Amino acid sequence: MREARSPRSVLRAVLVAAVSAVLFVGLVGTASAAPPSSAQGGSDCVGRTIPTSKISIQLYTFAEVIGGGVGEQERHEEVLRRLAEMGYRNVEPFTLSGWSAEEYRALLDEYGLKASARHVDVGSQYSPADIEQILEENRILGIKYFGSGSTAGAPWVGELTTEADWIAYAQYLDAVGEQARKAGQTLMVHNHDFEFTTVFGERTAFDILMQYTQAKNVVFQLDLYWATRADLEGSPNADPIELIEQYRNRIQLFHVKDLNTELGNRIEIVGRGDIDFRSIFAAAGGGIRYYVVEHDPRFGDPTFDPFEAAEVGLAYLTCKRD
Repeated sequence: MREARSPRSVLRAVLVAAVSAVLFVGLVGTASAAPPSSAQGGSDCVGRTIPTSKISIQLYTFAEVIGGGVGEQERHEEVLRRLAEMGYRNVEPFTLSGWSAEEYRALLDEYGLKASARHVDVGSQYSPADIEQILEENRILGIKYFGSGSTAGAPWVGELTTEADWIAYAQYLDAVGEQARKAGQTLMVHNHDFEFTTVFGERTAFDILMQYTQAKNVVFQLDLYWATRADLEGSPNADPIELIEQYRNRIQLFHVKDLNTELGNRIEIVGRGDIDFRSIFAAAGGGIRYYVVEHDPRFGDPTFDPFEAAEVGLAYLTCKRD
């Protein structure tokens, strides 16, 4: 089975790793697939890597726990409480679970948490969202970064089918981003794999989103799992290091989730898969504002514990090991 780094980036990874040992020792430590026993760092930790102030977690990791209906708010609050106890200081909500922005902000404050960013539907040219309302909620929540958890080009949405559709969508996002910038906030675009598997000539849909949005209006949250998966499966222009090198400051946040090649490129707990995070983080240097741990839920799988995924992910990012 093909390994989790593409052949075209093997030499680059070697060079980056050599440079990173000198330049980024204060930011990135040697990664190990066997994490410390505690989210605060086990006894074998010899230092810190990424500071907790730059680490967050996407709460969609707990979508099955939070659920819906009766008891949703209680379950959501329990997730926040346990994350705070683990040592998280930031979370990335995907739902307010029926609370008002004021109520959710009070809940975050109670547990010493900050909303580093937010996934919320920002709409498209075909179905615009109420951006003013979103911006006002973000202001109350104290959120700077926000964006849809998926673009309108997702196969399950089906709004964008042509190159012209994608260009118009990018232009819509740029206008939303301008509106956000004037309100002191920042629109981010989060990718899955389909932005790389959708290709028009020599441009992927991801390239189109970059080309038709302005850096001052729109930044990107690069999901390292989905980009790596698209690269492994042969999509052009998807290698994470090449994307970082090409687009540099446009990429300001990471979704950090791992990939298991032995299990059909399945999403894996951070540090237990095959993605070379060390080289990716080194290539990004100090340009990433938030490293967001995430593991999509394995709905109906009782062997998966999202709290374990959260704890191991935090330990992996914070613990520098020999």
